Amino acid sequence: MDWMDAQAAETAAQAVGWSAEDLLGGLNKPQAEAVTHPEGPLLILAGPGSGKTRVITSRIAWLVTQQGVRPDEILAITFTNKAAAEMRERVHRLLPELSGAWISTFHSMCARILRRDIEHLAPYTRDFSIHDTTERNALIKQVVKDLGYDPKRFRPAVLGGWISNEKNRAADPGETLVVDDGSGMEDEVFSKVKAAYAERLAAQNALDFDDLLLKTLELFDKHPGVRDSYARRFRYVLVDEYQDTNRVQYLLTAHLASGHGNLTVCGDPDQSIYGWRGADIRNILDFEEDFGSPLVVRLEQNYRSTKTILAAASAVIANNTRRKAKDLWTDGDQGERLVCLECGDENEEAREIAAQVRGLQARGSAWGQCAIFYRVNFMQRALESALRLSGVPYQVVGGLEFYARREIRDLVAYLRLLVNPRDDQAFARVVNAPLRGVGQTTLERLLQWSLDRRVPLREALRSQEAIGLVRGRAKKGLAEFAGILEELEAFKDGPAGPALDAVLESIGRERWLAEMDDGEQSDVRDANVEELRAHAHEYDRLNPAGKLPGFLQDVALVSDTDAYDGAEDAVKLMTLHSAKGLEFDHVFIAGCEEEILPHARAVEEDPELGVEEERRLFYVGLTRARKTLTLTRAVTRLFFGDTRWARASSFLDELPPELVEGMESDTEEEALGAYEPEPASGPSYAVGQRVHHEHFGRGRIERLTGSGVNARADVRFDVHGNKQLLLTYANLQVVP
Repeated sequence: MDWMDAQAAETAAQAVGWSAEDLLGGLNKPQAEAVTHPEGPLLILAGPGSGKTRVITSRIAWLVTQQGVRPDEILAITFTNKAAAEMRERVHRLLPELSGAWISTFHSMCARILRRDIEHLAPYTRDFSIHDTTERNALIKQVVKDLGYDPKRFRPAVLGGWISNEKNRAADPGETLVVDDGSGMEDEVFSKVKAAYAERLAAQNALDFDDLLLKTLELFDKHPGVRDSYARRFRYVLVDEYQDTNRVQYLLTAHLASGHGNLTVCGDPDQSIYGWRGADIRNILDFEEDFGSPLVVRLEQNYRSTKTILAAASAVIANNTRRKAKDLWTDGDQGERLVCLECGDENEEAREIAAQVRGLQARGSAWGQCAIFYRVNFMQRALESALRLSGVPYQVVGGLEFYARREIRDLVAYLRLLVNPRDDQAFARVVNAPLRGVGQTTLERLLQWSLDRRVPLREALRSQEAIGLVRGRAKKGLAEFAGILEELEAFKDGPAGPALDAVLESIGRERWLAEMDDGEQSDVRDANVEELRAHAHEYDRLNPAGKLPGFLQDVALVSDTDAYDGAEDAVKLMTLHSAKGLEFDHVFIAGCEEEILPHARAVEEDPELGVEEERRLFYVGLTRARKTLTLTRAVTRLFFGDTRWARASSFLDELPPELVEGMESDTEEEALGAYEPEPASGPSYAVGQRVHHEHFGRGRIERLTGSGVNARADVRFDVHGNKQLLLTYANLQVVP
């Protein structure tokens, strides 16, 4: 560090009042080593619960206060808006007087770069729209119809997924997309749809989520001067969750670090769970080869889970071959052993989980510190039903999200059309909202007219020729719509709040909401509109330079888990993928069965690598738990109307028996205590009794252990063999 850098560091340190001792206080030795690394590549292998976010934020503060790096020379990238917001908040607490660092997701970073420089890539302009998955699929459906294909055969969602996969792998010459899922999709049809979809996006001045990354990569590849300007600006690049990067994100990272090599990546190969959407675990496994000789720091001290939970999770993940070994440890308590529950079907499984949750709450645990994870969404129904019947409050994370609601999508479409008049998807959504008599036939005539002339739909409103194609009430409705858009034109470059208020006034808020008679309560929709208004005005207050385009970008890049509300005191229900980055005192993982976890599709597509990613997903679920961990499975399960026998997940066999209640043989009675019968109000059992179970039929009790909620019976059933059941939930009936 030269004299000027030292002087800048001293000035920055004085400005914020942080000394080196302040920044390193409370950090363990590996954490401090990562924070203070001066220059060059750095690989931080961070186990779950090892404090990696604190390390990254402390490193940013260290660079500014101790090494004289200006905040605007720092780029920090993570994978969710929620994580980025948390990182910004932590940095602000450390450096309240300094700002300028870019802390965002990959997609937000790319959107920001493209807002400045996309005009190098004609025909795009800075006012481009960002289409989410729903809008992507709607446009693909229109393309399929226009090409003369049947959308029922060539499903837009499937096509959209294939297009997305190809885009994510486009930069990897070793990858070849195979268009074959048994649907009869021919390569020729796929190619035509893909090309037409790309043309429509360009004509509408719109990008989908994948394009945000690809167009930025294209910008850097075709215009090295633009690339170099960002590489010079960002002297230090930090990437969190690096194990989840895809090939395009890897190349973007390499571009941005090309001028200086000051690249810090943080991640854990054992938590790479997004291969199905393009994440490439090789990026972190090969980092040492790709970026010279980096310093490698392992964060192995866990501050979250008990020793028992850590030992169980470590034993499971050790079965993977594609990993970098870590030795997780904790100074925390030994903790309770894991519990494995075997249930008759999905309904009994759900009832037992609900009963366990109620028991935890009765013993002093908050509802909100209990979470139920599942691999596939169809399992949610039985769980919700059991929780409702048991009076357990719950919150589904990743259900119908706020920005997916009809009234919100309508308002956002109006705002998008203001900023980008070429956005035909937005036009089509709101041309008849509220109802103006503009039906599908009218819209298709206008669309064909605009396609023939290669102009946006909005131009049709100004053309006498196009309006001449319309009859009856629709003509008046189009004139009304055109008038509204003209009135709103004055708000396109201003702040978001006034623009949204103007839209609501122009369309007639009460009439518009009253027309949405689809079972949703009008007061709920009205409250949602108020929430959007509040968000828009709050955005204006916090981001005065962002204006309406910035607000729309902020809205477009919201992800499912960003809606997670940890403050609500309710049991959390979510998929294992949604659980990434969260933690709870008490965790239940339902559906620990073959074909569910590991998922059958993952195993079929790649028996070796698919199972390894499913094991990583199971590992992520295990390591979310702080105090207790319960794993459940059903003997039979309803699969889309078909009841099937289910085999226990092979991952359960990888758990050390001594860490799982009831799986060991020598010390079980000592651990569970002697069996104590239920009080007089409940049933009392004895070894040798014949009993009947709702699903397993008749059997004989061979052993009784434990007491209270842990009282168990080993029963040899006549048909289904030996089962160990929790007596609290098994509802065994004594056979005279």
